[in-house]
Amino acid sequence: MIKESQKQKIMIKRDQIESILKINGVAPSSPDEQIRSVLLSARYSKDEVDTAIMVLRENTKTNQTRVDGLHKVFRSSEALNSEEISQLLGIDVDIDNITSTKVKGRGVYGWQYVVVWVMSVVISVVGILMYMYLYRVGVFHPSVGLIHP
Repeated sequence: MIKESQKQKIMIKRDQIESILKINGVAPSSPDEQIRSVLLSARYSKDEVDTAIMVLRENTKTNQTRVDGLHKVFRSSEALNSEEISQLLGIDVDIDNITSTKVKGRGVYGWQYVVVWVMSVVISVVGILMYMYLYRVGVFHPSVGLIHP
């Protein structure tokens, strides 16, 4: 029995998949559902079947890069570089030259921080003064003489 840590180290190779399909009388260019049923009957897991179909459908020259990129995307928290993204998407992507555009209205400006701070101070002072007036404490105490009852 293969342990779980050893399962992840096993790499699915195109020639192995093609030989399993050939033994079962299925061509590698057959529909995905037919290949999926053969591989599931050969006791492949669903993840392994998806990876095997991906390996069959891709260019043999970029096989290693794409499979490693997919493992990075789905099984780790590592970031992909622009070459790996290009291989996975099948188009040329150059992330280093992308300019950032600022979306209007999304940022918080300095004057907004000042307005929020001033409003919070005003509301808290008014709240404290109302409390003092209702309970006749502090400057509103009868002995101070600001307000005559």
